[in-house]
Amino acid sequence: MKYKIQYKEFLKTFSKEQIKDIKNYHKVINLHKRGLPMKEIKKITNVSKDKLHQWRNTEIKPISIKVLIKAKDKGYFRTISKKKLEILAYLIGYNLGDGNISRNLCNTWFYGVNSDLEDIKKLILNFNVNPVIYTYKVNNGKMAIHNNVFSRFLVCLGAIVGDKTKSKIKIPKWILKSEKASELKKKFLQGFFDSELSEIRLEKNKVSAYKSLKLYASKNKDYIEDGKIFLEQVKYLLKEFNIASSEIMLDRTYIRERDKGQMQQLFFIIYSNYINLYNFINNIGFLYNSKRVNSSNKALSKIKPLVKNELEKIRKYKISIKLRKQGLSAYKIAKKLNIDSYHIKNWIYFNRKPRLYNFVANR
Repeated sequence: MKYKIQYKEFLKTFSKEQIKDIKNYHKVINLHKRGLPMKEIKKITNVSKDKLHQWRNTEIKPISIKVLIKAKDKGYFRTISKKKLEILAYLIGYNLGDGNISRNLCNTWFYGVNSDLEDIKKLILNFNVNPVIYTYKVNNGKMAIHNNVFSRFLVCLGAIVGDKTKSKIKIPKWILKSEKASELKKKFLQGFFDSELSEIRLEKNKVSAYKSLKLYASKNKDYIEDGKIFLEQVKYLLKEFNIASSEIMLDRTYIRERDKGQMQQLFFIIYSNYINLYNFINNIGFLYNSKRVNSSNKALSKIKPLVKNELEKIRKYKISIKLRKQGLSAYKIAKKLNIDSYHIKNWIYFNRKPRLYNFVANR
């Protein structure tokens, strides 16, 4: 997939006043190159004498022009390589979770465990910026990129600025339009899940039964429907990777302390039966959240043989039904399939199916 930032999209990250400066600057420079005197240029453009002097006779330029020049120098308007697109998909996913961009578009932040942020930092270095990691408490902090060009670059790609609870968040079209279960979609989900999804954990006092994974989103009461739309998009992508999830549900309401805003938590769960959990870990999983990666690997080592056994039972169940229609007895079918006759009797006499048959059949 080929993709690049359009110049006109980048311009949308500037204020009306900044765009006015961009237009006036180019007009002034063009008129100056044509040899028009300052009085004539001032009459045509209505730009102040101070600005005309700075723009014509010094290296001083409007901030917006400097940003555009830096963006061009960094290659932000060129076609983005496949490798960089995948990195950006991950960063956008993380931004929609534990990331943020300041309203003045000068700072980009990613929050998390310092050792994990070090891994994400390596990704960001591909874009000629210098992230700094700050520690708030033991091995926990934020990574900051103090760069008003990179922030705008991310915004053009779908990153959210400011308060996400009051934003109409959607998965960027350039990710949604990529092929089914694409690497771009996978990287986006990994970024989002690294920051937002619950950890894979065993049920209390169970050896191999796992808790369902929960994905929460908090929205201001006026943006609840927008939150549902975004979560539906996430569920749609999960389905492409053969992962089943529940309907979106409403959880608790609360008053946010900082602004007394009325908030609503939304969530859905990713089912944790062996096959679905295996599909999640194997097809998407976590990438740079070390705690979740470790719990995933432990779970995978336990459930992999169980998944194999369940799928083998389902395969033999289908064969047993066909053999029964051919007139074979339970004992002959069991012998032929090398399986305990107890299972065959349940399948052909009592119409009982393997535990996960319906789940697999409906995928």
